[in-house]
Amino acid sequence: MDSRKRSLLESLFDIITGFLLYLPINYFVLPYFTTGINEHSIATMLSISIIYTSIALARKYTIRRWFVNMKHRRSKKKLIEFQTNIFKDLMK
Repeated sequence: MDSRKRSLLESLFDIITGFLLYLPINYFVLPYFTTGINEHSIATMLSISIIYTSIALARKYTIRRWFVNMKHRRSKKKLIEFQTNIFKDLMK
């Protein structure tokens, strides 16, 4: 079970990473959608939502697995066992 401090650190890291990641994404991606935003297009709204949700899912999954990996290393679990468990999880 995660401690409150560890959960807070993971959440802060995730939020800061998301903020820094979305700054360039906003700069480069949103200008392509200005016409659709001005027209209140549902297709534009859905496209932007899918892009941001996909990025958020990949970011959160990666950060979560990284924090789990750090926890396993602290408990001196072998890296090979950890990798095997990840592959088992992905194959389910």
